[in-house]
Amino acid sequence: MDLQDTLVPMYVARQPILDHASRVYGYELLYRDRADATDCADTGDRATARVLTDAILSLGLETLTSGKPAFVNFTRELILNDAASVLPAHSLVIEIQHDTAADAEVIEACKRLRAHGYALTLDNFVEGDHAETLLPLATFVKVNVMAVSNERIAAIARRLGP
Repeated sequence: MDLQDTLVPMYVARQPILDHASRVYGYELLYRDRADATDCADTGDRATARVLTDAILSLGLETLTSGKPAFVNFTRELILNDAASVLPAHSLVIEIQHDTAADAEVIEACKRLRAHGYALTLDNFVEGDHAETLLPLATFVKVNVMAVSNERIAAIARRLGP
């Protein structure tokens, strides 16, 4: 059998994350199942596992991020199972998905990750949501500015700015 017959193409979307001066701070890496995909058909553990194994370990993190931090979505299971440990803490920002319940197990796992130097991001943060309990552990908070009024965005920024 030809080795090329066993290779499955891999695709990863790389979305820049900008700082306050519009400079690239890092890249969110997102799994895609085909070259023309604009979103992910696979969700959850499989999508993140494909980003971690197929993209990062095969292509190389430096190739994908030019030495900037990689922001990668993590599910509850991947958080609890320390899947982040495949990458050094300085190169990875763990994005906690908005549908991940912030229960005692997740909180403890996040504390452990922070103790090992990993940065955490609350993805699609909504005020009053269960994710509020993770705010003290979060380095970054992402808000869907298309779904929130300008007034609420300003209030959230004032509240979370420090």
